Amino acid sequence: MSTPGRLSGLLLPLFSLRSQTDFGIGDFGALEGLFTWMKSARQRMLMVLPLLPTAPGDSSPYATRSAFGLNPLFIDLQRLPEFTAAGGEAALSDAQRAQLAEARSAPRVRYDLVFPLKDTAFARAFDVFEAQHWAPQSERAKTFRQWRDAQGEWLESYALFTAISEQEERRPWWEWPEPLRTRQPEALAQKSRELERRVRYHAWLQWVAEQQWNEVRTQARAKDVLLCGDEPFIIGQDSADVWAHPDILRRDARLGVPPDDFSATGQDWGLPYFDLAAMEKDDFAWLKTRAKKAASYYDLRRVDHAVGYFRQWIRDAQTPTGRFIPPDEESHRRLGEKTFRLLSEGAGIVAEDLGVIPHFVRHILAELKLPGYRVMRWERDDNHYRDPRQFPAVSLVTTGTHDTDTMAEWWEGAGDHERQAAARSWPELNGVAITREFTPDVHRAMLASALNANSDLCVLPWQDVLGTRDRINLPGSMSDSNWAYRIEQNVSDLLTDSRTREAAERLAWLTASARR
Repeated sequence: MSTPGRLSGLLLPLFSLRSQTDFGIGDFGALEGLFTWMKSARQRMLMVLPLLPTAPGDSSPYATRSAFGLNPLFIDLQRLPEFTAAGGEAALSDAQRAQLAEARSAPRVRYDLVFPLKDTAFARAFDVFEAQHWAPQSERAKTFRQWRDAQGEWLESYALFTAISEQEERRPWWEWPEPLRTRQPEALAQKSRELERRVRYHAWLQWVAEQQWNEVRTQARAKDVLLCGDEPFIIGQDSADVWAHPDILRRDARLGVPPDDFSATGQDWGLPYFDLAAMEKDDFAWLKTRAKKAASYYDLRRVDHAVGYFRQWIRDAQTPTGRFIPPDEESHRRLGEKTFRLLSEGAGIVAEDLGVIPHFVRHILAELKLPGYRVMRWERDDNHYRDPRQFPAVSLVTTGTHDTDTMAEWWEGAGDHERQAAARSWPELNGVAITREFTPDVHRAMLASALNANSDLCVLPWQDVLGTRDRINLPGSMSDSNWAYRIEQNVSDLLTDSRTREAAERLAWLTASARR
């Protein structure tokens, strides 16, 4: 693949956007305003967190219920004609309008308000669609039916799974009645007939979401912005894919990571694992279909947990402390090279190769010309930081990820020796007063350090562009602050608000100076 050239962009979750008409969470309609700001700031790529469907009530974008499709939470209701025809916001009750006002003004995403409000709005809009459009002569209904027919197995499995899950009061699928749990054809056919309207509803939401995302892609191209999605490595246990493909998405062991310097026992994620040996028997058909669908949404994809495609660490009754599959390094090398050739065929990807990674992983990715990550604060040899100007061209440099503390927090929390070591290795800090305070000069120098790196791709978290301290996620914690970060300004105000306007001007100058 190599890279799309020397460019820079932003990391900002879609749920973090704010607009005057949203329902308390960023939606597809807010992106055009962000693209306008990015054009002014000379930023040519937007990296988002996963947009896949998630479990009802779960705020984490990695709690995926499907490896395909889009999260209906991100549908812009103001651009949904059936919502307008159903009366729009005026049709909400007084109590719901009060909740909507509270959700819109909240500093963070209030999922407890957002989920029920959007569910109500979608249900009313679908009633209008059924009444007005579900006729043979309706062009809109015809377009929907054609789209649904073209999607194939993933959509029907997902829509039926979601409908049954609702009927079963969201119990996990392995607790469903045995004929449904084991997907007996007669039971599935009967349930499909019984729940057809609800199945159609969930398919319709996917159609609406994809229509709006296609509009977003058109807007991005008009502003010369590339879209980079985030592809989780594995799918949740209670998901349509694990239910439909138990032979390749296995639940007889739990995925995790082995012991390392950070954890003496490793991590047990409690997730299913890929039976890549079984996948190979049909030439990785499911993995190819997944990659093809994701590639249709994005210009580039961030492939999460890249090392998992080389080897997986699983725990089961026989090996409760864990083991690698496949078991040996030569197999790891062959498998990783094969799967990454498959994943990158005809598409652009970035490999998330962070954490404790065997040396051969980055070597093979480099041979395939696939960019991996270079998080500046983690690129070091003993007590010496590496000079970003020496990073490989085929790589992605960044000041942080959605799981790290912000640049300002890191600087102020680092020891004096770390700040001094950074100043010795990052030329842009030469001449800057190095103190614990995250001053405007330090801020500007650190942005310049990333932008001036030799890496073709540079991605800056929105909080680091502004120099703020808001976290997106604190790994290992359970808090309503996780996955709930929202920007302060409406996207329509980003070029009039003094803080974000000045940030765009500063970033544009630094980006031009870095020849991006």
